[in-house]
Amino acid sequence: MNLKISFSPLWRKIASLNMTQKELQTVTGLGSSTLTNLRNDDCVTTDTILKLCIALQCELNEIIELTGDNDDKK
Repeated sequence: MNLKISFSPLWRKIASLNMTQKELQTVTGLGSSTLTNLRNDDCVTTDTILKLCIALQCELNEIIELTGDNDDKK
C-alpha cells in the first residue's frame, strides 16, 4: 500500500475563493511554516486541518485527498 495525503484540493478551493495565502493565514491563524507544509504535502496536525475546515466552512474531503496506489499485495 503506497497511499499519501495530498492537499491539492485545499489549494484548488483557495483559488476558487480568490483567497490569497496571507488571507488564509489571517482567517485560520496558521503560520507560514504550516502553510509551507501544506503546500508540500508534509505532515500537519489534526488541529490544523480542523482550523482549515472551520475557516473555509467545508468538509474534510474538500481539502484533502488520498493519492497513490492501494494495492494490498503481500
